[in-house]
Order: sequence, then structure tokens, then C-alpha cells
Amino acid sequence: MPLHTTPQCFNKGDAVEVLKTNPFTIWLPATVLRSTPCKKTRNGQIYVEFQTHYCEESSGSRREYVNAGDVRPAPPPELHRYFKVGDNVEVFYNEKGWRKGKVDDILENSMYFVLLDGVEEEIVKVEQWGLRVYRVWDDGSWLPPLEFQQMPQKNIPEVEQKSRGVKLRIMCSRSWKETFSEGMSVEVKRDKEGCYGSWHTAAIVESVGYDKFLVEYQKLKTVNRSQFLKEEVYASCIRPCPPEIQSFHQFEHLDRVDAWLNDGWWEGHITEVLGGLKYIVCLMTTEEELVFEHSMLRPRQEWVKEKWFTAREFDKTRSSSDMTLKSKELKIRIKCSGRTSKPKFSKGMRVEVRSDEEGYQGSWFPAVIVNSIGEHNFLVEYLTLRTEDESEPLEEKADVSYIRPCPPVIQRIDRFKMLEEVDAWYNEGWWVGLICKILDGLKYMVYFWTTNEELVFDHFTLRPHLEWIDGKWVIAFMKKSKLQVKPKLNLKRQNGGVASHTNFCVGAKVEVRSDEEGYQGSWYPATIVRPLGNGKYLLQYQTLETDDETDLLTEEVDALFIRPSPPVIQQADQFRPLDEVDAWHNGGWWAGQVCKVLIGSNYTVYFRTANEILEFQHSDLRPRQNWLDGEWIAAKKECVALQGRIS
Repeated sequence: MPLHTTPQCFNKGDAVEVLKTNPFTIWLPATVLRSTPCKKTRNGQIYVEFQTHYCEESSGSRREYVNAGDVRPAPPPELHRYFKVGDNVEVFYNEKGWRKGKVDDILENSMYFVLLDGVEEEIVKVEQWGLRVYRVWDDGSWLPPLEFQQMPQKNIPEVEQKSRGVKLRIMCSRSWKETFSEGMSVEVKRDKEGCYGSWHTAAIVESVGYDKFLVEYQKLKTVNRSQFLKEEVYASCIRPCPPEIQSFHQFEHLDRVDAWLNDGWWEGHITEVLGGLKYIVCLMTTEEELVFEHSMLRPRQEWVKEKWFTAREFDKTRSSSDMTLKSKELKIRIKCSGRTSKPKFSKGMRVEVRSDEEGYQGSWFPAVIVNSIGEHNFLVEYLTLRTEDESEPLEEKADVSYIRPCPPVIQRIDRFKMLEEVDAWYNEGWWVGLICKILDGLKYMVYFWTTNEELVFDHFTLRPHLEWIDGKWVIAFMKKSKLQVKPKLNLKRQNGGVASHTNFCVGAKVEVRSDEEGYQGSWYPATIVRPLGNGKYLLQYQTLETDDETDLLTEEVDALFIRPSPPVIQQADQFRPLDEVDAWHNGGWWAGQVCKVLIGSNYTVYFRTANEILEFQHSDLRPRQNWLDGEWIAAKKECVALQGRIS
């Protein structure tokens, strides 16, 4: 029986999926063309355009009214997801839509056999990119819930993802039932209010699904205290009991530990060492500081790829440096020559390698130097990327300008702050972004300006953004120039603003222009909160905050100073001198012109309004586009277009 979704409101441009049941149940990707259904003639229906369903009369995409109950949001893609035999999945069937099935067998080269649901038995061979976890949209949430948010892509379907020639190694050939057996002692992570993130000892009672178990806690009891609590838990929240580590020595300042509290283990770190084998511990999820005796603490261990690592061992796998820097005590001398000195790389040295390939601009991947190739190139072996046949780690020749030492580990005990520049661990590499929202449970919303997208990350999947300048690591917030971020934009209406008036819907991603002295030509990303009438909108900036730095800045702006977010153009080739570009600087895009092409895809850019030349990496630039008469025109073509209008 086909599943229907609860009707809800969709905005124009939303990526959705539409249910079709003939001859089998399938979800077709589509885009909403009208924000609200017409109540007089089309009650309860939504007007959509299908992305893979075309008109028979023409080659254009099919448009039609569909029942609101047959429409659900397009789930965010979960790239690099592993599947096991027996997993319930959805297959992108015949390049039309998503159809339910079950993994029947795992093949080589990231291929699967999937048994499709239906009256007649049908088995299809599918590549990993054409699979996703089967989920049901129920009253505004996905079941089973999403474990983590992935970086949003363009309109679904995105089944032809480019992976730099690297295919994923399938790690999970056995089922959860083989990992956790009946009667096995385990620890369960609880997500209930008041005990979020704490680990509690339990025993496996039985399997209740392909990824779910019934467990009985060994310390927690029912409300009436008559018996031990039993609960159904997803396998992703279960781990084996960690091995006991006898800690005969005192813990040290900033050591990561588990503290025994309220019948469970709570993750935290030592903030102060007291006398008498006592410590002050800051709990990670609640940010409380409590006093614990030595016997109530244990060294923190991480369960990674079916192996236990101490916290220190786990941190070392993310950097080659043994140096732990306290962020409040960090002192860095800044040199402003604008040139990067050439580091010395030796065989076996741990490094990070930058990628400027399409879709990967500005990302850094951990690697090891294998050998030198001439004066300016090295052969590197990646630690997280593998060859196409999955037989060995990927090796690649890299220019010295694309290689840097692994940055030092900075233990960020305090929370990241609004608009702080960070590196986020995503898809086996580090990606630079900005903290745009601080969430509960030590989570953050990170804004990636290269793709104009937002993604949720845990605290320990982020690190402060450092830049390798003149042979020194420079923390991002200390690298300043004459161009400064204004605390607030006061945009006054002037003649000759945006060429045409554009209507924006609530939630639309836009960019706002500033014409204040010293800031002309800069555009700041924002989101429409609501229209105010008379050509004005209330909007919230994504990179500018209020005077007291407690929240993102919300402001009333004239439509003449607003434009849609431009389409993402990822330029794989180098920019050339005199190219018109936008440069990401201090939370906004600044109009400039390439002056000089440097080694390693670095550039000097001239800003006319500030009469200043600054150096930028390739990933911090985008081709200049202008919004004219309701369409985007590349800067190089703008002169031709204007000449045509004049003549």
C-alpha cells in the first residue's frame, strides 16, 4: 500500500518529490512552481514541474497539478553512505524516480544487487550513487531520522556525482545482527531530554529490525522503579563496552574524560586539577562544571571502525603534529609580505593537499609524501581516498603550492563563536566555512560561501581555520586588512540601483548590496524573512551580526539593493589578468579585477573602491555576474549586451 505524506506548505522553487503508483510506487523529483495552491479552482493541489518526466508532445519537462498529500520534500543527499545486505533502500529507477527495494548482494566497485518491491520480482544492478536509505516523511520529519546533514546539492536527482575518480570502499559487509548478539554487554547513547549524549551500560535482549535492537539497561529503572528499563534503540547509538584502562597517574588539564554521573558516563574535559585527586570537569553536552573524584573518571575512548582508540590516539589520526595549542594562550606573529614561503617536505611526512577540481575547490585532504618529483612536484599518497578498484590508497602528483604541513591540533574547549571561520570535516577532507548559527547540543550551522549552502556539524568535527603564510600558521581572525566589516549596514535608497525590480519569497537566499563609503561594490548573503510592502523586505544576513554579537543582523532593505543569489559557477581553469571577479572577504563578496596570476592558483586582486590590492586563493574567487533585467549576465558579456541595447 503506497505511503502518503501529510500535506504541508511549500514555497516556489522548493525541491520536492511526487508520489506515483502506476504501475508501481515511485517518487518522482520535481520543483514547486507556485508557492501556494489556488484555493478556488485547485483546492488541495500544488503546481509542480517534473525534473525527469517529460511531455510526449515536446521535449520540455512535464508540468501538472498534484495532490498536496502526494508531495514531500526532497531528502538531503547522503553521499559516501555504505549499505549492507538486507538494508531497506530506494533505487533511482530507470533515471525516473526513487523506488523502494532491499539490498540483495554487494558486488565489487561499489555496485549492488537490489531486489525491488512490487508484484513481480525484479532485481537490478545499481551503483552506490543511485542508492539512498529508505525513509518515510511523517508529520514534518524523516523516519528513520537523518543521522547527519550532508552538504546540499543542486536540484535532485544528483545521481551522476563526480568523485575525482575515487570510488568508496565498502566497509560493512556484515549485518548489525552479527555485530551485536543477544546477551552482549554494550553501552547505549541516550538522546532523551536531561541525559542527551550520555552512555549507559545495557545488555542486548533481541533484534527488532535490520538496524534496531531491544536493550535492557543495567542501572536505569522504570518510572515505578520496579524493574530495569527496556528500550528499542537504533544500532548507530550502540557500541561495545570500552576496555578498562587503569589510570594510576593524575589526569592533566584539558584531558578528555568520561565522568560517572546519574548512572551513566558523560563526555567532558578537565578544566582544573584540584588537590586530593579531585578535578573540575566541564561536561560537553550541558557545559556544566562539576567536581569529580579520580575514581569517578575514566580516560575517554572513541569507537572508530570497530576499534577502540584513546582520545589522544584519535586526535593524532587527524593531525601529524603532537603539539596541543591552547586557543586562549596562542600567540602568532603575522607577516604581511603576501608571499608564501616554500616548506621543506620529506619522504613520509604527513601533509594536507588542496584540491581545485570542480566541486572540491578549497578542500584539503590528508596525505603522506611518498617521493619528490623534480623541483616543484611531489608524489603523495592520500590517507582517506582510494583508487577506483579500492585495492590501495590513491597516489597522485601534486604541485608544491598545493601542499602544506598538517596544521597543529587546537583543542577548542570553549564553543565556536558566530561568524568564526572554521574548517569542517566533510567527505574525507577539510572544507572552510563560517559559523552562521549556534545550535543546542554542541552543534553548529556552517555556511559555505563557495556554494552558498549551510550544513550542521558537531563541535568535534570542526577546527579553527588556520592559514599557512610565510612558513607560519596564522589563525584566520588575526589576518586583517584595510577592508573591514561594518557592524551594521544602513542602506539608503538611491537612483540607479538594481536594474529591474524582483519579487522575493519568504526564505529565499539573496545578496544585499552596500553603497556606504568604503564598501561600494560589496554584496552580503542573506535570507528573506518577510515582505514589508512598498518594495521593502525584512531580511537576515548570514555573515553579519548585531552590535552585541548575540545574533545575526536582521534589517529592513529596499528591493533595489537586493538580488537573488547568483548561480554557482565553479571555475576549474585559472583566472586570467583583467578578469572581473568577486572575492570573498570579511563576510561578503567584493567586486574586483585580477591583477596577477601567482604560483599555485593564487591571485592578486585590485579593488577600485578601496584602491587596494590583496592576495586570494582560487577557492575564494568566483566569476563576476550581474543581475540585469531579471537574468544573470557574465561580466565579460555585459559590455556586449549593453552595446546591443544602446544600438
